[in-house]
Amino acid sequence: MKSKYWKLISIGFILVLVLILFFYKNYFNSLVPFISSNYKIRGIDISHHNQVYDWDLVKSKNTFCIMKATEGNKMNDPKFNNSWKIAKNINLTRGAYHFFKSNSSAELQFENYRNSVKLTTNDMPPILDVEDDNIDMDQVNKWLSLAENYYGVKPIIYASNNYYVRYMQGKVNNYPVWLYFNTRYKLRPKFESNEVLFLQYSQHGKVNGINGDVDLDLFLGDKESFNKLLIK
Repeated sequence: MKSKYWKLISIGFILVLVLILFFYKNYFNSLVPFISSNYKIRGIDISHHNQVYDWDLVKSKNTFCIMKATEGNKMNDPKFNNSWKIAKNINLTRGAYHFFKSNSSAELQFENYRNSVKLTTNDMPPILDVEDDNIDMDQVNKWLSLAENYYGVKPIIYASNNYYVRYMQGKVNNYPVWLYFNTRYKLRPKFESNEVLFLQYSQHGKVNGINGDVDLDLFLGDKESFNKLLIK
């Protein structure tokens, strides 16, 4: 009886493993470490929580800096305007993101972003940060569409890998993705519809010129493809 019981458990365990592998096969490409010499375009993302004391040091090791600009329909990051100007003055490629909230419409939230962010040549496309479990993905698509029509370029979506798989896969239109995915898994995410272009691979990085922890990012491509992404 015990032998039959353990045999059933073993079969069940194998079936679970097969289902897990089948589920993930569409999300990952190959066993390729993220942090490799193939990826030369590195950067950071910051908000008012970060204390930047030397922008020249930041630029010495980074190609781009993505900054929080707005949140919801009213909030503006208090450090954005100053950081935005400094990055332009030192020729550090800059990007601006909006933190999407579930308690206001896409139209009002995009208006907040549009009024705060003036994109110019060689800036990154607009970026939408989506993290709230209660967000309506139709509203996300609406914000992305408004941004694409206004700025004339495809916006970029930011999400964690788990959030994207659970809430966004198959529900968000075809836009490039900036994904948080911890490098300890040694896997490269791959999705059917939206291409992963940027990776946030650490939320506890150290960068000369910034006090404390900072998010570290890289572009999954070469210099030519990075330059094609920027606003012309």
